Amino acid sequence: MPVDPVCGIELDESLALVYEHEGKKYYFCCHGCKRIFTKKPNKWKKSK
Repeated sequence: MPVDPVCGIELDESLALVYEHEGKKYYFCCHGCKRIFTKKPNKWKKSK
């Protein structure tokens, strides 16, 4: 299951908001977390 990179909530992929950045998909619980991420994505990206 994907995890919201901003707040850390585990998400159901079918219900999450999706944003693609540099070829990778990120999943969010709400528009607020997505907005925070899109303003400074490098702050929230985790290397795996």
